[in-house]
Amino acid sequence: MTSPCMENGKCKKKFPKPHTNDTITDIDGYPMYRRRSTENGGHTFTMRLPNFPNQVEFDNQWVVPYSPLLSKTYKAHINVELCSSVKSIKYICKYVNKGSDLAIFEVQNINKNDEIARYQMGRYISSNEAIWHILSFPIHERDPAVQHLAIHLENGQRVYFTEENVLQRAFEAPKTTLTEFFTLCQKPDVIGQFAKTLVYGIFKAKTLGRLYTVHPKQRECFYLRLLLVNVPGPTSFEFLRTVNGRVFNTYQDACRELQLLEDDNHWDLTLADAALTSTPNNIRQLFAIILTTCYPSQAQTLWEKYKNCMTEDILHRIRQTNQCQNIDYTPEMYNEALVLIEDLCVLISNLPLNHYGMPSPYRPATDLVNTDLQRENQYDHGSLATIIMNSEPLLTAEQKIIYDRIMLAVAAEQGGFFFLDAPGGTGKTFLISLILAKIRSQQKIALAVASSGIAATLLDGGRTAHSTFKLPLDVHNKPDAMCNIKKNSGIAAVLRKSSIIIWDECTMAHKYSLEALNRTMQDLNSNNKLFGGAILLLSGDFRQTLPVIPRSTFADEINACLKQSLLWRSVETLRLTINMRVQLQNDPSAQIFSEQLLDIGNGKIELQPNTQCIKLPDNFCTVVQDKNELIQSIFPDIQNNYLNHE
Repeated sequence: MTSPCMENGKCKKKFPKPHTNDTITDIDGYPMYRRRSTENGGHTFTMRLPNFPNQVEFDNQWVVPYSPLLSKTYKAHINVELCSSVKSIKYICKYVNKGSDLAIFEVQNINKNDEIARYQMGRYISSNEAIWHILSFPIHERDPAVQHLAIHLENGQRVYFTEENVLQRAFEAPKTTLTEFFTLCQKPDVIGQFAKTLVYGIFKAKTLGRLYTVHPKQRECFYLRLLLVNVPGPTSFEFLRTVNGRVFNTYQDACRELQLLEDDNHWDLTLADAALTSTPNNIRQLFAIILTTCYPSQAQTLWEKYKNCMTEDILHRIRQTNQCQNIDYTPEMYNEALVLIEDLCVLISNLPLNHYGMPSPYRPATDLVNTDLQRENQYDHGSLATIIMNSEPLLTAEQKIIYDRIMLAVAAEQGGFFFLDAPGGTGKTFLISLILAKIRSQQKIALAVASSGIAATLLDGGRTAHSTFKLPLDVHNKPDAMCNIKKNSGIAAVLRKSSIIIWDECTMAHKYSLEALNRTMQDLNSNNKLFGGAILLLSGDFRQTLPVIPRSTFADEINACLKQSLLWRSVETLRLTINMRVQLQNDPSAQIFSEQLLDIGNGKIELQPNTQCIKLPDNFCTVVQDKNELIQSIFPDIQNNYLNHE
């Protein structure tokens, strides 16, 4: 017998169904309808099937559930199933109300007056503001002064030491404003008694006390701060953990006993509402967001209450796989749900479940690297395809050459070391974003890092180079440095599987950072190829900020530059020269200003023999004699034009 619903010779809907004398309903699954055999009063019928020489006999095992009324009314077969649980309603409603297919589009007016875009493109720092900063003139003043008050856990003070005094520093805990406040409250005199009436940071002085802000991610330190601003006269850390004569193990427990914490009733109601209308996957996503952004005080209690709702799809899948509706929830199912929730938490906050007071799920040894790989494989391919479709036609001729060169290297899988020389406004970020989208759309890993956090935020999935590569904090003092990456770690797996590593604003990085990455990649890939055979694309502009070396000379900064590394001999330089930002503005003066900046950066302006300084062109900036002339130059006829947004 053949049919569209047949798979490997069997019906995908599990027909013929087993005989049963009574209808059995299941709270979560389909009911098992009464299907009597011929021996127990069941009926049969015969019919001839195509390609069958003889008639075939069928009994109740082959009958699909139906409604005679609906079949007669609509003159069609309509599959009907009994809805035995209120849980099924949310699935039925979602399907019925899912809506039709849709397309997302946008109508743009290219001539519209976008004031925000114009401001972002037109902002600059004038020569007057620049010289004020260069000469370190005061920007602002405040009175009274503000005294920062330390917040740290017991024995958690910051200690500064050298090789000579390390033992002395270890035995003599440094004093902080917090420990001194404890000491003040311990005094038996009048001052001590008065101090016991005050909370930390409240005292009469000519300065204002301000406690350092503590992020809720630092759980115990966060709750310590909460106690310090609510408990008067603390004499020790243990005093803060003591409530009504009972010493609690954690500051969080003490806060809960003092009723300083909001209860989790709000999140309880949120999850209860979601459990009625949302799928298990959506409930898990909601729970992960609550954990990572709302910091509930009793996260595990919420999990225990709603774990069945978050595991419902896993139970259904296992029942379907084993063709048994009697299977119930097991610890293995809950563990699988916890793994999925932890993966979501890692994507959102890069922190595991145990950081939020939840039990850590069991993961097989081969699965330990999944969290890092999950981060690099979570990109939406529909969005990537949209970026590629919209961006590729906009590439300029020189951008297209660089784009094709990088994609050719990725396809060849033979490694490569490239530097993209791109002054500001030439479309570097646009090109890098397109390269990232193209490679990721091919189910490959493209790792994006930058030397600064601001630059990293401009790249999809971007992170700082120091946090990603685990570079030493004092890398500028370690010529033979290695990245702190273990071979069996998740980031090691990501680096080994990366089709390309893109490092933006690399010109700010020390040459030892690049060399440390080279040694680490060779170690991870167990070869001596340049960067272990991986493709590395550096990008930046050496005309801008070079490595910052504390208490260094100009020669030290030049020596720390990437171009001074022996690895630079192997680099292939790619260049962007057309300033797209200037072309979009269509302003001749902007073009001149851009060329003047490049001349300064390229060292084409001669030094003055007497001062060894460059002389700026007359049209580079506006010279004024007083403040009023400056205002008139920057804001001409402001009394009449202040309402003119053009």
